[in-house]
Amino acid sequence: MGQIFGPGGALERVLAGYEPRAEQAALARAVAGALDRGDHLLAEAGTGTGKSLAYLVPALESGQRVVVATATKALQEQLLTKDVPMAAAALGREVRVAVLKGRQNYVCRKALQGFGLFGGELLRNEADAAQFDELRPWFDETETGDRAELAVEPSESLWTELAVGADRCAGRRCPFVQMCFAEAARERAGEAELVIANHALYFADVALRRTSDGGRDDGPRVLPEHDAVVFDEAHRLEESAASWLGGRVSAGGLRRFASDVDRASREAQRPAPARALERLERAGDRLIRAVAPHAGRRRLREPPAELGLVLIDALAGLADSLVGGGEELDALGRRALAIADTVDACLEPGDLERVVWAEPDAVAWAPVEVARDLRTLLWEDGRTAILVSATLATAGRFAFVKHRLGLVADELAVGSPFDYGEQALLYVPRTMPDPRSAGALERVAEEVVALCSISEGRALVLTTSYRALNELAERIRPRLPYRVLVQGEAPRERLLEDFRDDVSSVLVATSTFWQGIDVQGDALSLLVIDKLPFSAPGDPLYEARCERVDADGGDWFREYALPAAVLQLRQGFGRLIRSHADRGVVAVLDPRLRTKAYGRAFLASLPPCPVVEDRGAVAAFFGSGQAAIA
Repeated sequence: MGQIFGPGGALERVLAGYEPRAEQAALARAVAGALDRGDHLLAEAGTGTGKSLAYLVPALESGQRVVVATATKALQEQLLTKDVPMAAAALGREVRVAVLKGRQNYVCRKALQGFGLFGGELLRNEADAAQFDELRPWFDETETGDRAELAVEPSESLWTELAVGADRCAGRRCPFVQMCFAEAARERAGEAELVIANHALYFADVALRRTSDGGRDDGPRVLPEHDAVVFDEAHRLEESAASWLGGRVSAGGLRRFASDVDRASREAQRPAPARALERLERAGDRLIRAVAPHAGRRRLREPPAELGLVLIDALAGLADSLVGGGEELDALGRRALAIADTVDACLEPGDLERVVWAEPDAVAWAPVEVARDLRTLLWEDGRTAILVSATLATAGRFAFVKHRLGLVADELAVGSPFDYGEQALLYVPRTMPDPRSAGALERVAEEVVALCSISEGRALVLTTSYRALNELAERIRPRLPYRVLVQGEAPRERLLEDFRDDVSSVLVATSTFWQGIDVQGDALSLLVIDKLPFSAPGDPLYEARCERVDADGGDWFREYALPAAVLQLRQGFGRLIRSHADRGVVAVLDPRLRTKAYGRAFLASLPPCPVVEDRGAVAAFFGSGQAAIA
């Protein structure tokens, strides 16, 4: 690794402007050692380390087939178009790499045959029928069937009919398996030495392994056999695992299932079980209407068991009516029973092992803790796992993430090569009200306006809720002479593109904008965080995890809520300094950072930089020398 990453090494010779970084070389050596020994590794690498190259090069040098699983499409694209070519140049050879996506990203040959047989009868509206006709030339010409090839995004309702997710796929029993686009992508991945996937796809494979008989590979599996996996953006692993180890039943999913039964019956030249389908639709609608909130998630401590049992009975009756109708209808019968099992799981939240909730259009469940399942299904399956992120440790220790993931691993923490003492300033005003008090958001809006007048816009404002997002945007927009971009008013990537291009603009966002975005240069010179990012008390999964810690004799705040919030704040802080040339201010408008004892845990986990409480110090940092207008 020294010959590649060190001074005068291969990377410096082939990449213009490459600067050897001791932190990057240390991470590369640790990854190489873990792959060589077959040991798991937890590695925290500060912003600017160049962690992608630090794991790609040793992965490619190991002689093993490695899957890299990311949390975002943006990182997948960066790996494919930028980092893998750089690694190949440093190694002086071609690299066989494949990007593998979920089956829902590929058009289904069998679905297309159904459209050919029955045409517009399968579509629910004229707009979808017109769009289907527009796509016909692409269906004939495409070699990959990948949705990403399309210049125009198809409607979700149309694409749902054209593509096949894992739950709808017949796998090797499908008569079109030899022509399947998804299978072709999997075959290409099987020939690659490096496969780029995402967390969701990886855990979908884990879930299939759990439910298949002895891990038998006869279902709709997409990941090829591999020796090791690198989880980048590993701070998001627990949420990904909980989602895929749990289950969800939605009204839309039940409608799609009914549509599949109708189509398969036509293809088999059998009458569709109309009465059974009508009963299924009625039972599903009654259950979901009874529990689903208008927005957000609502925990179901006592789900309506009677309505759930009616839906289970309807699914079982439909399954009985499909048995003996041929291979396709038999498979749909098994799928009906699988949906019934998920409904049944949503009726049993009475212990500390699982949590059940309702959301608009759906009911869902997830395990409260994933550690035991991950230990059995992932960490002990013989594959080496490398977990990498800029934020894995709290107070310099990995104990929290290791406990949450059930992982025993070697550890490495390397800092950032950036000089936060010179490049950044942390502003924590003492005059802010407690964020839980009445009128707190009005005061936050005043501070945002004042700070933006100093920074001349160029600000990202991160909120901890959609309510705060909407209220802040409404309050600051008429008071700022800069363009105000708001999450939800345009697609995520379009917002980021506009934010980068319009340097003085202000972007107000929440949720996914706390992580995974990279805006270098003057466009992001001020980062404002409305309050410490503790999860909302009413979030079902968060609440259930806190209850589980308490039941085990622990302190839910110290052992779960606080370290989770510390990691989230570190992620948000990391949006500011993205290069050696960046310079800016992070403003945390929450006095608890200074007034509460636990505030020290947050401050100790942030990069070392000056902390100020006077807005004049912010003005001096930006060099404006003028008083801000509140």
